[in-house]
Amino acid sequence: MKTIITFLISILVLTQVVNDDKKVKRSEMLDKVFMTLEENIANPDWLTDKSFLDFKALLYSDSILSLNDQEFQKTFDQARWNLPFTHFQILKTKASSSLPKNKTEHDNDPSVTWEAIDEKTAFLRIRTFSIPGKKIARALQEIGTDNYENLIIDLRDNGGGNLEGPIALGRFLTQKPIDAGYYLTRKWFKNNKDLPTSEDVQQMPFLQDFSYAGIKKMFANEAAFRMVIPGHENTVYKGKVYVLINKWTASACEPLIDIFKKNKIATLVGETSCGGMLSGSYFDINEDYKAFIPIADYYTAHGQKIDKIGVKPDIEINPENAKEYIIKLIK
Repeated sequence: MKTIITFLISILVLTQVVNDDKKVKRSEMLDKVFMTLEENIANPDWLTDKSFLDFKALLYSDSILSLNDQEFQKTFDQARWNLPFTHFQILKTKASSSLPKNKTEHDNDPSVTWEAIDEKTAFLRIRTFSIPGKKIARALQEIGTDNYENLIIDLRDNGGGNLEGPIALGRFLTQKPIDAGYYLTRKWFKNNKDLPTSEDVQQMPFLQDFSYAGIKKMFANEAAFRMVIPGHENTVYKGKVYVLINKWTASACEPLIDIFKKNKIATLVGETSCGGMLSGSYFDINEDYKAFIPIADYYTAHGQKIDKIGVKPDIEINPENAKEYIIKLIK
């Protein structure tokens, strides 16, 4: 009997040692995450908000530190939505791929697809903007500027990506310059207590290189900069445009749909978008984790914030029924 009791006690002690070791390592990981966040976040004042302090305290609590990796990640992802800013994540650096060795993620890529609903209406589905802009430009070229009277663009569940796709789409629908607002980096908030005035905005440099490398360079070198896509004289689509959105329509989608709405380029249909519009960058934490951190704040050309607010539709309807609703409306 004593042997069994001794064995059970040994197991309990060993389990406690393992749990304590896990908590120490996780706590050290969080230390690095929050240090990196504090050093790189666009506006350090965001970190003084009570919701952030509560979030941080939750993650350091014994009950959360003791969770397995999957449950800890789930808790983090759920709790971060209560923060006063978006674009903050921690991710495993070694994600396994389920693709066969002879396949790549771009084979049979369904990111951009389109179909003719009938002879008058085309339906374009863009699932992500994290793809080369030429894929979207190719689909738009196939649809054409005068083949259809109606164009339905589906951005539901599109979490954003780079600027190439939104620019191609915007230039397909208007010849006018597109004032896509301005970004404020940490340099701005370090040197200014207030947001920019209209005069400040007029003095901001313009983004010239719309590639990932170009915008990354501006984030590194400028306190603030404007993003205005030049006008052009190419033929554009002249029919009616409807854009389907939902609560997962986010990031790079949101300045685009805001411009469509304000300039009456398209009718937005569905529900208010995600409200996840900042610019973020990845930072290595350790060999297992990396963090995605918001390095620039964003405001529309009218000085309005989209992050944590979103863009409201012109026609509010259950987004699952939005496509069918527009098709019936058109007919």
